[in-house]
Amino acid sequence: MRLGQNVGHGSDVGRVRPLNEDYHRVWQFPLTNGSLTLLAVADGMGGAAAGEVASKLAMEILDESFSRYVEALLQGRVIVGIDKLTEKAVRLANRRVYAAAIANSGRRGMGTTLTMVTIKDSKAYLGHVGDSRAYLVRGNKIYQLTKDHSWVEEQLEKGLLNEEQAKHHEWRNLITRALGTRPQVAPDIVEIDVQREDVFVISTDGLHALVSPEEILAEVRRTRNRQSSVEYLIALANERGGHDNITVVIAEVE
Repeated sequence: MRLGQNVGHGSDVGRVRPLNEDYHRVWQFPLTNGSLTLLAVADGMGGAAAGEVASKLAMEILDESFSRYVEALLQGRVIVGIDKLTEKAVRLANRRVYAAAIANSGRRGMGTTLTMVTIKDSKAYLGHVGDSRAYLVRGNKIYQLTKDHSWVEEQLEKGLLNEEQAKHHEWRNLITRALGTRPQVAPDIVEIDVQREDVFVISTDGLHALVSPEEILAEVRRTRNRQSSVEYLIALANERGGHDNITVVIAEVE
C-alpha cells in the first residue's frame, strides 16, 4: 500500500471542549518487499490535560514498538506475527499510561481509547480498546470492525436497551475498558483479509456519535480524495454540535 492521495487524516477540538485530547498517527514503514502501514487513533480522558498525555503516550509506544519490529524484520531476525506484536504493543502502552498516572497525583485515573489498523500485504490486523471505532468500506457496504467497550453496548447486547434508547442514554459515554486505568487490559485483536480498493475508516466517538455509518459510506464512495472526505466528515460533526474532539483517519488499500 502506498500513501499519498489514498490516505486522509485530521483532528479537530470540536465546538465545546477547551482542548483536544485526541491523538492520531499514520505511519508507513518501508520493507524490503513493500511496506507496513499503521493507522491509529486515541481518545484521551482524565481532565486537566491528562487525557492528552495518555493518548500521546499510547502513540509513542506504538511508534517505539513498530519501529523496533521493522528494524528486526530488515535485519532478517525471526520475530512474532503482527497480531502478537499488536497485542504486545497495546499491553505495553497500557502499562506505561497506568505507571504515568500513578506517578503523578494530578493524572490519577487518566486513560485513553486506542484503535489501530496495521496493513501488510493482503492482511490487516486490528487492535482495539475503548469506544473509538474502525470501519471497513468494501464495495457499496460498510462494516463496523470494532465493538464499543461501553456500558450502553453491553446493555444493547443483553437486550436491555434498544438502539434509540442507547443513542440518547445519559451513560452513552461510559466506557468499560480503556488503556491505562488498570494494571492489565485485554485488547480485541482481529485479523482481516484485505482486497484491493478496501477503505479503512478509524474515528473517535466525536465523529461516530454524530455521523452515521451510512453517511460515512456515502462520503467515502463520493470521492477518492481521502483528505477531502476527512475534512467533510469533521465539518459535518461540528455542524451537528461538535460536542467532543473529532478525529478521523481514512486509508485505501492499493
